[in-house]
Amino acid sequence: MRLDFIVNLIKIPDIGPMQKLTIQKIELPNQKQDDELIQRLYDLGLHPGLEIEVVGSISFGSVTIVQFGSTRIALNKEEFSCLHGR
Repeated sequence: MRLDFIVNLIKIPDIGPMQKLTIQKIELPNQKQDDELIQRLYDLGLHPGLEIEVVGSISFGSVTIVQFGSTRIALNKEEFSCLHGR
């Protein structure tokens, strides 16, 4: 893997509303393995290579709304923290 790719990879939760970016990987931030959570994200249609837009947040920032195509989904903090991209 190229070093510049690693340096430029950001946690998607670090971006603000109305920003678009492409998912580069989906993994748990604390390195524990939770296949059910990762599978849920894939089942919702999220996958590496997908461009998403952060639409906004609700419940004092504990839920984030993302959109891809005509689909909008709400992700809790744990789910949203699994997304990494640029």
